[in-house]
Amino acid sequence: MSSSTRNRHHPRQPRKVILGLAGLITLTGMMLVAHGLWIPAKAQLAQILLERAWVKSLQTGQNHKAWSWADSWPVAQLSIPSLGLKSIILKEAGGEGLAFGPVLLNQSAQPGSNGSTIISAHRDTHFKALKDIKIGDKLSLTSADGQKFDYEITQSRIAQWDQSGLSADGYEPELVLVSCWPFDSITPTDQRFILHAKQTSRTQIASNAPAD
Repeated sequence: MSSSTRNRHHPRQPRKVILGLAGLITLTGMMLVAHGLWIPAKAQLAQILLERAWVKSLQTGQNHKAWSWADSWPVAQLSIPSLGLKSIILKEAGGEGLAFGPVLLNQSAQPGSNGSTIISAHRDTHFKALKDIKIGDKLSLTSADGQKFDYEITQSRIAQWDQSGLSADGYEPELVLVSCWPFDSITPTDQRFILHAKQTSRTQIASNAPAD
């Protein structure tokens, strides 16, 4: 084979490599997009199943898991009308809870008790809307025993995860919402967005006690 013939055929190999890399990049991009869509889709589907379990909990006064292998169960429902947000809150248990909804941290005070009731959720799913919340916005938390606690946002701040200053202790009942910050970032972060809300009222809206 002449040198001129070899030179004419030689460029085909780099072209195949380039096409192969382009295909790999495209496939990787599609996988990332699919993964990005699956996370919020999973979160929304989980909330539907959790809603059903939550209704059963209110009706019976007993804990109901949304699926048999769950390591957590609904303990409250959070509502923020100004953001159109309504989420079932899970008891913190293992590492599964946050993948499916906001969790009530074990070390926090119970709703209505003096101290901080602390709820945490991911910034890219259930607490994504918190970036638009304002001081003075109203929110409510309904507990599994049918009590509704109303709150008003009083403070928002950013803190390192290990310097949040959060504690269950306190002289008045308050609700604290926690998420990673900044909201629009996809990289890991040690910073937390923290919202404080004071309790303004408490109402018994349902009773799950058995009828006489």
